[in-house]
Amino acid sequence: MAQKWNLQDIRPAEVKKRRQPPEKTETRKDNNNSVVGPSSNKTDDEIGTIVIKDKNKKSRFNFMAIVAVVVLLVGAIFGLSMFLSKTTLTVYPEFREPNVNAEFTAYPDKRQNALTYEILTIEETGERQVSASGQEHVEEQASGFIEIIKTTPGSERLIKNTRFRSPDGLVFRIQESVVVPGALKDGSGALVPGTIRAEVFADDIGQEYNLPAGTSFDVPGFKESNLNELYESIHAENREAFSGGFNGPRFIIDDNELSTAEQSLQMELRDKLLAKIESEKPADFVAFEDAVALTYNDLPSVQYGDNLVTIKQQAVLQLPLFKHGDFAQFLASETITTYSGEPVRIRNVEELNFSYTNPETSSSYIANLPSVNFSIVGKPLIVWEYDSAQLQTDLAGKPLTALSTVMSGHIGIDSAVVTGKPFWKRSFPDEAKDIVIVEELKDK
Repeated sequence: MAQKWNLQDIRPAEVKKRRQPPEKTETRKDNNNSVVGPSSNKTDDEIGTIVIKDKNKKSRFNFMAIVAVVVLLVGAIFGLSMFLSKTTLTVYPEFREPNVNAEFTAYPDKRQNALTYEILTIEETGERQVSASGQEHVEEQASGFIEIIKTTPGSERLIKNTRFRSPDGLVFRIQESVVVPGALKDGSGALVPGTIRAEVFADDIGQEYNLPAGTSFDVPGFKESNLNELYESIHAENREAFSGGFNGPRFIIDDNELSTAEQSLQMELRDKLLAKIESEKPADFVAFEDAVALTYNDLPSVQYGDNLVTIKQQAVLQLPLFKHGDFAQFLASETITTYSGEPVRIRNVEELNFSYTNPETSSSYIANLPSVNFSIVGKPLIVWEYDSAQLQTDLAGKPLTALSTVMSGHIGIDSAVVTGKPFWKRSFPDEAKDIVIVEELKDK
């Protein structure tokens, strides 16, 4: 008979766990045979390292980090607020760009509706050594040109050999008869003296007659004849230095060698003078490189050794200077029909071409000329001036809608636009300095 099984008799088979042998420990004794404690067989790496953390130090670090972040945020917000407190105003001034190709006249003295100039004068001396073949005795008269001036109406004829006397009593004579024109009235009603150029020769020989440019002369014959009115109204000046007067031994120098040495010396002096213009020119004056006038004067030669001579020369550079504002206004009045005398400036003066009407002017002593005639060719960019500081003051603290009203009181501005401001602002900054003005020209 088959055996019967109860459910309790059916059990799942249990997996028997393998018993691990107990960990072997041992105790240690010190030198006194006392038990110190159990000893483990594990190495230091298997035991690990116990880390003790300082919670106070970590808290301090977190606090400092938070403070640093707050400071950076506050600084960024402050900087942004400073930046956004400024308002940019773009100003479009009036301007014209006429085509110019015309001749003009300028004067060293102030005249109504005329351009005035000042003279910049720079001097430089130099020397060269040349060979001399000997000496010779020379007797020569000085000569040059004078500008005869009459300050009253009516012309006057001066006969050949009329005497002209320097302040030191040195006498020169004109070689040909001349007619001196009388003074005439200009557009403003002022008398403009009449002038004529004449060649003169010294009455005697000698170096003392080599008078510098700018010497004044009277006509002693008028005084001697009791013609006091003519004596007071006619005088003369030499625009260039007299030269050629000599009395004594002179070194004999080969003409070709002398010419080469003089040319080399003059080029050296010229370059030195041109390099000085920028540093010598006053601020706010216009100077054109092609307006330079150069003159050279021979200085006494000096013997150097037995057969060498040192020749010396003085170079004089003169340059008419025009005050920038005056030059701009003059050119505007001559070229723009709608111009009515407002302050203007020229932004591209360096692009204009200047030339003397008479090429000889560039080699003359222009400080003694009664006027200079010149031509200007180019397209001057003439821009109207405006008071930017006053504009800032007038706009400070006002609503943006007041811009057009304020602008109506400022000449020289075609239009203006607020181009940069905080989006929430509806007025200009209270401080004038926080209104930044940027100038631009409109395309025409």
